[in-house]
Amino acid sequence: MSSTTPTTTTQLKIWQQNVNCSRLAQLELLDSPRATQWDIVALQEPYSNGLKNTTANSNFRTLYPTTCYTSNEKSHAITLISTSLETNSWTQILLPS
Repeated sequence: MSSTTPTTTTQLKIWQQNVNCSRLAQLELLDSPRATQWDIVALQEPYSNGLKNTTANSNFRTLYPTTCYTSNEKSHAITLISTSLETNSWTQILLPS
């Protein structure tokens, strides 16, 4: 009898899209039936309101760049993390501009 334990692999499913600052395009993407298949959604040119907040839904946690609220510049990308992923298993990494 073998003493090796079977290994399981987990695949992350990532979707990247430019939504051209369109709230409608962003909402349609996130409300589509396929959105629940993605673990990470990377949005380029996301919609944001006057307070620099974006629109998401309850299926995702929004991860903003670390300089989002300290810089006068608009964020050019955000990352949405599926609520199905354990929050203790990832950290945000600070990258210099």
